[in-house]
Amino acid sequence: MSDFPSHPYPWQLQEWQQLGHQIFANKLPHALMFAGAKGIGKRHLAESLAQLLLCLSPVEGTPCGKCRGCMLNRVRNHPDLIVVAPEEGAKGIKVDQIRSLIEDLGKTAQQGGYKVVVLEPAEAMNANAANALLKSLEEPAANTLLILVCHTPSAVLPTIRSRCQMRLLPTPNTEQVIHWLKPLMVGNSTPVEKLVEAAGRAPLTALAYLEGDALERRDAWLLNLIRLSSGQVTAIEVAAQWQKDDVLALVEWFLVWLHSLMRWQIGVEQILINQLPQNLRDRLAKVPASLLHRYVEKILISKRQLLGSSNPNKQLLLEEMLLDWGALLRSVK
Repeated sequence: MSDFPSHPYPWQLQEWQQLGHQIFANKLPHALMFAGAKGIGKRHLAESLAQLLLCLSPVEGTPCGKCRGCMLNRVRNHPDLIVVAPEEGAKGIKVDQIRSLIEDLGKTAQQGGYKVVVLEPAEAMNANAANALLKSLEEPAANTLLILVCHTPSAVLPTIRSRCQMRLLPTPNTEQVIHWLKPLMVGNSTPVEKLVEAAGRAPLTALAYLEGDALERRDAWLLNLIRLSSGQVTAIEVAAQWQKDDVLALVEWFLVWLHSLMRWQIGVEQILINQLPQNLRDRLAKVPASLLHRYVEKILISKRQLLGSSNPNKQLLLEEMLLDWGALLRSVK
């Protein structure tokens, strides 16, 4: 933690104030679910809240940074902060991890205050793990807070969701992201507007795109999509090439691109769409919004399959996605 204590990002201040009021009024629930788009800082907000609750001498709603609790948090060694995430190399959170968590929650807090759990992503729990967690949510221990960080709430069991206080964290607007991102881009020639749009206005995703060849890869994916849409290559050929890449990242990029397309259709300027050939833009303008929404829903199912434990055939998944795209375009010829 180079920046300690953690402070919420500027676009999280309203949510942070609400949490502060709950703490002050002693009305903090036993379980919170922070839900929203990937890359907007949900985990960061959870860590900021954990640091505040585990601080022994907070100052005006901020961790003091000096007490024993803060010192332990600074070196990521606080015994009363439990982080649950998929093990290295695994997709999901296993039932044994949840059983271990439940055992830890049954013990007294070592520092005499709160015990805080940050579980991310909540949708990574398989059915057995989720069912095992239910008991802790139904019979919470005193001075215990479970924070479930979630990118896709619909992928979490309803019984889990209903036992958490849901906090839907909004994606910041373009101006907020640009204002935050610009000072971090000194010396980088990438247009900040293109970066923000490519990341779907998710600030941390945009920041990550500045490292390595992330933007170049997305430009290559877009070029393949343009060539496919123009009939220069087949869906089978593109799928064969794409399946060698990070398929989950590719599907997430495609979803961001489709959302840009939907915004462009209703008159919102979108750099990602404006850079397309005119003849393709003319065809895309005619795609019915209802068909586009149904297509997006199908891609979301593909994303859930990639995140789940079923281990789908990536080549076939991409072929189906791209063949459907071709059928979508043919419907407006």
